[in-house]
Amino acid sequence: MPQNLRQIKNRIRVIDNAHKVTSAMEMISVTKLNRTEKLLRGFKPYFLKLDMLFNRIISDQKKLSSPFFLDNDSCDICLCLITSDSGLCGVHNAEILRFAEEFIRSRGAERVKVVAIGRRGLNHCKKYGYQVLSSYTGLNGRYSDDLNDKIVSDLMGIFLNGKAGEVVIAYTNFKTALIRRPTLVKFLKLETAKTGEIKYLTEPEPEEVVKGLVPKYLFAKMRLILLEAFTAEHSSRTIAMKMATDNAEELSTKLLLLRNKVRQANITQDMLEIISSAEALKG
Repeated sequence: MPQNLRQIKNRIRVIDNAHKVTSAMEMISVTKLNRTEKLLRGFKPYFLKLDMLFNRIISDQKKLSSPFFLDNDSCDICLCLITSDSGLCGVHNAEILRFAEEFIRSRGAERVKVVAIGRRGLNHCKKYGYQVLSSYTGLNGRYSDDLNDKIVSDLMGIFLNGKAGEVVIAYTNFKTALIRRPTLVKFLKLETAKTGEIKYLTEPEPEEVVKGLVPKYLFAKMRLILLEAFTAEHSSRTIAMKMATDNAEELSTKLLLLRNKVRQANITQDMLEIISSAEALKG
């Protein structure tokens, strides 16, 4: 801890400036978090109903001719990795990158191709030499339907063109402001499963319904994933900036107390020197 009064004042000035920056970033992150979380809360019930409807329709079909339900000749895996474009969000990126690394090692790096959403994930893949098919950067946690459409079309094309026999998405799932977990979900190929529900009577035939419903379902699924990932990012950054702001306030308070103690000690020392000089002159 510096004992020089000028050094202490300089440190207080630096910490106060940092406090202003982190406080402003905290307010910005809170605004972005509220906006994105509102979109997520409004869209999630819709997707859950759509997911239930889609699974009921396909559950009783023994074989669907849609290419999204069929195997292709590729043994490769496409990993869509969602990270942030910037830092200052705590362990948000570190956790999802570590999670993705475990998946890549388990499947074999030579088999995994990456679609990177976010600059941090792209830089990580380039650093370790992973094959990147495409990337989306400069998003800064902002969702748009155009972005969603581009990503879904890209992933659908990778699967349909045989570049990968499986498409999975690694992202940070948002539960609450304090609960965020790295998650891996399968995007393609689609699979049927018995639900035990009552059969639907559809017009036109189920094949035609599924054919028109699949793109809408994939679009909705990716929208939910992006909203959860972006909400988790803003939540992590809000908490990180809040902690940084609180730490700056605490450190500034300690330095102010130290400054006062040093100033008082200097005043006392000056008074003792004056008194000693006066006594010496009298002698």
